[in-house]
Amino acid sequence: MKRHPVNEYLLRPLRWVLPLLILFTICGQGCQTSSLIVSDGGGTWPGLLNQDAAIRTQTIHLIQQTGNREYVPLLFPVLTDEDRWVRYNARAVILILSGSHAETAPPFEYLGSRKERIESQLQHVDWWQTLFPGSTS
Repeated sequence: MKRHPVNEYLLRPLRWVLPLLILFTICGQGCQTSSLIVSDGGGTWPGLLNQDAAIRTQTIHLIQQTGNREYVPLLFPVLTDEDRWVRYNARAVILILSGSHAETAPPFEYLGSRKERIESQLQHVDWWQTLFPGSTS
């Protein structure tokens, strides 16, 4: 059976409709998903004070993405966090933002006792203060 030329003419542009609809649906749905929750609306980087360790970690990564060393003093208290991965990420960002000075950083025992972590935190504050005077005051 032979197709009518008018039907073929009408169907030719419609072959692209279904893939475009699928593409728009996927893109539209992707834009509707929730974003990172790092702030409750008050203060500087309040996500660091959130009860959820994942949000504290996300906030730490956002601080890293700024590349701004002025925010590093906010990470020092996080070195004593109860979650070891939050501590790990905080120290990693401190080292990254210190640049080439990372090799001179004091050691840090992620799984140490709270007392050891507090001592290490103070060592890190002193180390940062010697590298960038006035940044922690």
